[in-house]
Amino acid sequence: MRLTDNERAELWGMRFAFANADAEKAIADFTQGITGLLDSGDPEEIHRAIAGIERAKSHFQQMHNFFHTLGMIAAKAFLEAEFPDLPWENIEFAQDANRSGTDLCIAAHRIVAELKTTEPCNKSKIGTASVKFGAQQKQSIEKDLQKLTDAKYSQFCKYMFVTSPLAYHCLIRDYRAKFPAVAFVLLTNRPCISRPISKLG
Repeated sequence: MRLTDNERAELWGMRFAFANADAEKAIADFTQGITGLLDSGDPEEIHRAIAGIERAKSHFQQMHNFFHTLGMIAAKAFLEAEFPDLPWENIEFAQDANRSGTDLCIAAHRIVAELKTTEPCNKSKIGTASVKFGAQQKQSIEKDLQKLTDAKYSQFCKYMFVTSPLAYHCLIRDYRAKFPAVAFVLLTNRPCISRPISKLG
């Protein structure tokens, strides 16, 4: 695939960050602090556990950001196959996960997209029939779908990308009919896609 210089720099930075991260020590300090507190009752051990979990939390936040960037790169690979004639080496996908607006808007080529790395968290029973998005997840997904269907994108190709098979299942089940103009895509090595209803048949 055709990567921009910034995308290459982001990927290099991820590799470097993990090569130098000591997540294993952070988790070890957390577990050893808890063990020490249980074994000895020494209150100093709880501070060791807190320090460990703070460092581990920082690593997990970094991984969340990396996950979004990798998801965006996977979305780029998918779109490059969909639109092979576009100058992908000049179209930037390594963007801030927390920026405002849509995750991706290529206005010149009328493509707009959102990416969710969400895993449905409401699993009250075994089986996909009972799997649902949690309340906050649902609110966020519906907000993004509304953004994609805004009138200013009426002539755009619209995509909702997800990285979780369960999230894809929930999207198709709960939102396919409500958002017929949006393509839902599960980003895997062989992507699954539910095309806009208006283009089916």
